Amino acid sequence: MEIRKKVEEKIETLPEDVLKSVLNFIEYVGEKVEVIRKFEMKYGPFSKLKEKIIKDEHSWEEERDFFDWEAAITEIDRLR
Repeated sequence: MEIRKKVEEKIETLPEDVLKSVLNFIEYVGEKVEVIRKFEMKYGPFSKLKEKIIKDEHSWEEERDFFDWEAAITEIDRLR
């Protein structure tokens, strides 16, 4: 909670044009987090789907989801 308060205090001092960029960034991160949550609900842990893909016992939808999920995880890690 302390971090949230510090962020709120800092944000209040930013100019309007910078706030727009900050908001866009927050929305982008939120979208990636939502993609990850969606796949976790659908498949369970990432490692479970990865194992299924490696064993070649998967559908095209699972493979596509795997790559989309991996991309979202990679993007979040890169942003951290």
